Amino acid sequence: MRPALSLTLIAALCAGCGDTATSKSESAAPTAQAHDAAPAQGEVQLSRPEYRTRATVLETTGKAVFNEERLVRITAPATGRVLEVLARPGEVVEPGHRLLVLDSSEVGQAKSDYAKATADAERADHALKLVRDLFEVKAVAQKELREAENDHRRAMAERDRAVSRLRTLGVSDRPADVTTTVVVTAPRSGVIVERNVSPGQVVAYGQSDTPVSLFVIADLGTMWVLADVYEPDVPRVRLGQPVSVRLPCCPGERYEGQVVTIGDAIDKETRTLKVRAVVPNRGRALKGDMFVRVTIATGNRQALVVPLGAIHREGNAPFVLVERGKDDYERRPVKLGAESDGVVEILDGVTPAERVVSSGGILLKRSAR
Repeated sequence: MRPALSLTLIAALCAGCGDTATSKSESAAPTAQAHDAAPAQGEVQLSRPEYRTRATVLETTGKAVFNEERLVRITAPATGRVLEVLARPGEVVEPGHRLLVLDSSEVGQAKSDYAKATADAERADHALKLVRDLFEVKAVAQKELREAENDHRRAMAERDRAVSRLRTLGVSDRPADVTTTVVVTAPRSGVIVERNVSPGQVVAYGQSDTPVSLFVIADLGTMWVLADVYEPDVPRVRLGQPVSVRLPCCPGERYEGQVVTIGDAIDKETRTLKVRAVVPNRGRALKGDMFVRVTIATGNRQALVVPLGAIHREGNAPFVLVERGKDDYERRPVKLGAESDGVVEILDGVTPAERVVSSGGILLKRSAR
């Protein structure tokens, strides 16, 4: 009985071990299948280099300056002493805005000259009417009539001169008094970007070919951008070409304009030519004498491009994987150009007739030679 029982236990143990081995092999089978399917995710995709039309640009530097065509410099209308300054830098002004009060003896003299000229003109006018009446009744000779007409013309000319001088000084044509003060006003709207005067200062009129500007008023709606174009690139620049301006502080912001003037002389020191563009000053972000980066669109050209995923690097040397045959790839060094819109320009290394690996080439580049 005991030998038979032992044999039964041994048989049961063997059967249990067999079932365990079978279940383990069955559970391992799906894992092996999943591992075999994984490489499908890195499937190699090929594409041919193709030509695309790309804009050619000229990148350089420059500076922003105030638009001189929309800028006015206020100088002293007469020699005198500044009594009061009524405007500050950064202030927005309209035509007629009061800028400063000036005390000048020239203003008093101009008002006095106007009063005298006006009186002389009225007297000459009355005298001419009287002589004409007398001449009609033959009470005076024609010579006296001509002399009266000449006196009248001289008096009117002198009055016009006095009026013109008053207007230059900013005084109305009919001053009510003979005071020596005059208020200097803004001739146009804009922003005061410069002030070079203070109360008590003595200013002069007409003593220099380049008089000091007491105020500078600029229209900041547009700015000039003066780009420096190097001598070899000058033939690429044309009037009307689009210009894109970027600020060092805000590289993501762009300000668009166009070329309006191309200089006629090369700078002796830098060997560059000044190219001027008018740029709308959005948000008044462009400031006078601000350094800017300038991109000038110079035209279009055909460029050979490949997807960015086709470019691999070993160190600093770029290369692509070129198909030589079935599952056979070759490393090919390339010379790259500019990148844009997910593609990169190929300057040298491949042709449109060849096919390159555009994706899935991470493992291939180790074996390709």
